[in-house]
Amino acid sequence: MPRCRVSPRLSVRGLLGRLPHGRAQPTPLETNLRVWREFRVFGPEVTCRTFPLERIPLMPSFLPSKSRRRAPLLLPLLLTVACGDLPSDAGALSSVDSSLEAPVTVSFQEQVSPSAAYTGVSDATLSQDTPTVNAGADGLLRLDRDYPTGSGKVTNGLLRFDVSAIPANATVQAVRLTFNVRNSTSGEGFFVMAAGRSWNEAQATWTLAATGSPWSGPGASGAADRGATSFATLLPGATGSYGVDLNAAGIAAVQGWAANAATNQGFVLDANTNMDGLELDSSEAATLANRPKLTVTYALPDGQGPAGNPGLTGLDNSGATIPDTNYAIPTGAIFLATNGNDSNAGTQAAPVATLNRAVALVPSGGTIVVRGGTYRDWLNNGAGNYKVATKPMTLQAYPHEQVWFDGTDVKPASAWTADGAGHWFMDWSTPSFCNGGYYLYKYDAQPTTNTGPCSHFDMYGDPANPAAGDPQMVFIDGAYVHEVKTLAEATPGNFFYDWTHRRLYIATNPTGLTVEVAARPVALVLGVTGYSLKGLGFRRYATNEYSGTTSAAVYIGATNSLVENCVFTRMAAGSLSIKPQGGVVRRSVFANNGFTAVGSNGSTNSSPVVADGLLLEENIVNANNTERFGTNCSRSCAQAGVKIAHMNGFTVRRNVFENNLGGAGFWCDEDCRGGVIVNNISRNNKIGIFYEVSDTGIIASNLIYDNTYAGIQTCSANTKIYNNTLVDNAAIDLWIYDDSRNEQDKRGSDIGPDTANVQVVNNLLSGGNITTFKASRSDNNFTNTGPNTFFTALDFNSYYRSGGSGKSLINWVDTGGVNYTSLAAMRAAHGWEAHGHDLASGGDPFFVNQALRNYAVRASSPAYLSGSPLPADVAQVLGVPTGTVTSRGALDWPGR
Repeated sequence: MPRCRVSPRLSVRGLLGRLPHGRAQPTPLETNLRVWREFRVFGPEVTCRTFPLERIPLMPSFLPSKSRRRAPLLLPLLLTVACGDLPSDAGALSSVDSSLEAPVTVSFQEQVSPSAAYTGVSDATLSQDTPTVNAGADGLLRLDRDYPTGSGKVTNGLLRFDVSAIPANATVQAVRLTFNVRNSTSGEGFFVMAAGRSWNEAQATWTLAATGSPWSGPGASGAADRGATSFATLLPGATGSYGVDLNAAGIAAVQGWAANAATNQGFVLDANTNMDGLELDSSEAATLANRPKLTVTYALPDGQGPAGNPGLTGLDNSGATIPDTNYAIPTGAIFLATNGNDSNAGTQAAPVATLNRAVALVPSGGTIVVRGGTYRDWLNNGAGNYKVATKPMTLQAYPHEQVWFDGTDVKPASAWTADGAGHWFMDWSTPSFCNGGYYLYKYDAQPTTNTGPCSHFDMYGDPANPAAGDPQMVFIDGAYVHEVKTLAEATPGNFFYDWTHRRLYIATNPTGLTVEVAARPVALVLGVTGYSLKGLGFRRYATNEYSGTTSAAVYIGATNSLVENCVFTRMAAGSLSIKPQGGVVRRSVFANNGFTAVGSNGSTNSSPVVADGLLLEENIVNANNTERFGTNCSRSCAQAGVKIAHMNGFTVRRNVFENNLGGAGFWCDEDCRGGVIVNNISRNNKIGIFYEVSDTGIIASNLIYDNTYAGIQTCSANTKIYNNTLVDNAAIDLWIYDDSRNEQDKRGSDIGPDTANVQVVNNLLSGGNITTFKASRSDNNFTNTGPNTFFTALDFNSYYRSGGSGKSLINWVDTGGVNYTSLAAMRAAHGWEAHGHDLASGGDPFFVNQALRNYAVRASSPAYLSGSPLPADVAQVLGVPTGTVTSRGALDWPGR
């Protein structure tokens, strides 16, 4: 076997530049290529095995969304060039650093990011005027060379972020500091320098770095106290959010901290002469989003990352920050601003203040541009209820500004009365909740006829969340406060709502705190057609679980609508409901909502049935159903990250579904047809992907792992399950069954055909499950099908059981049940899996580095380039030529 070398800097883009005619062609291009059976791209050496020449069509549409070094279609071309056919002018090829993985961006912000549990930020102001006073608990960092004014005395700051979550072998590529400015400055600004010695946030003063440890110079001014190089200059000209990028020296400093946490002493913030003081919110600021933030972009060595979970870059899965946007502002746009006035004309110079006025002014098809800030607002009728928008429009964020629509109101300490028993109360009436029916039935006594108005009767009642059906919410200093059902249970950290007497109780003295109470059930109800929401944040609306216009903070009953670069977080129940026809939800985050985050209902249960075509693309759906709806559901179960139904055609691709409680990451239910579910990650849910009582669909190239019950669960006919990677799903990696309901017995409405004509091909199933693969009949008493007749293809799948060959491999339940502990036994009984792999001993046989969540198939694996050729429809949705031979398992996913 010949060995050949390929430059570790050989570029896919450069290779495309060497195709005939010197460019990648917009029409099919055929070129003679060698087809390689084995190769390795994670190091400088490539092992080649030559097969007969074939003519392989190359089209730009076949290429992955990003030029990846491991792009499966470009590798044959790359290796042809590298292993013998390299042109003489190879040095002219452009290059990328292919020794690194794709970049990962992580933010560090106290109690916000990487998660709400992060408490790694320390800061303190050092004051010459009060040299022995520690200010580590202050809500502000004060920087000044003349404080108090006229004294000539100095105040400066210390700031440190724990960045130990960055792997030690990472290459730091960019670092950004973000502050909330309370008082701006001018002149030379203030400099960001490395602190040179250890200091203690609770003990640092003008004279001491920590108790018993003086600075080498007062105010951390000595050469041993701080570095001489400035990493950035803080020079904000206005209040509000302000960010600066660190220079190369600053990036190198953070690189050192990642490599050796003991060297991380953080920053000193100071100036030489600036007497125009700067005030910044500190890590103790009451508003969590205003606390200092360090954002780091890094990359790991090729084949070693990303450490931790792969995912989408540029999106904050906590929902605390909105994706940065820069949408063009069209002529004639209406402007909405927190400092606006509704008597204004709505121009950029004279913005309006409310959604109502902005919507009234914008022409049909026009644009509302929203300036940064928090809007405690909703589109309403002026009489305490929502108003339906009836003209198409775009609402978009002003470039690079964070826009939040907030469903809460701040209730000052003066609004509360102490009851003398450790509680503070206020009268609080919310008749607009639950679509105007909130006071018809108490939230825990909804009609058993399942008519709401707040919840389905069987969806609430989780023991840990007894008041889940109540849309009331309270936040104290930005933290969610849990609701209890009786006043006696109301202790600090809880609240109680007396539904009968319309009175709200908290158990924390509100003096000096920011108490916010949910006051609005919805932000926007949009009708007609053609809405776009771009770059906006929606949070803390009092939505309800029962279906209706107040079941989501944004309810879009309009066709051809777009939601892009938005954030939906902390709703009492759902966050977005969208009509599917022409609907697109892209690059948005849905996090920490009380119930299912996204819902949509298609047309297969109506007349006429139309093409629905919903597209969900590159979204993060994280940690929803926080109220644990559906714990004991019997007929209304709908808890998930995303739950859609009755869809006649839809596409779900390149999303991340993670940490959704008690349900599926993604779920399509009841007569869905033509679903395409590809290139997603679904992890740490109860079920990864659920395709229920439906018909026709493709579930392909998804990475599904660490779910608490099943990886893929489906009871749908005419469905193709190809090239999925399923790892360590607690009970079952893949479960295919026939539901006891069917079209004949009419025990359920909107039910697809019995399970049949299912193809399961090229999948990887790995881990220590109870059983790796289950195929089962649900009911022998009706016309339902069983696994003996489910499949038209079941082959080329690879199975690994970390617990050894004694564990159940396949649970086959037809008229009777059998646990097969080997693929050979199942093959002998049913004839399937002629090309399947049964791997039950030794370590992981598949992945580059499972411990680092690198689920790419390694070249030495039996699953490598050993799959069945892809049929035309599967190949098309995966963007590869028909008949392509791939490795088994997922081909691409977010973050690969």
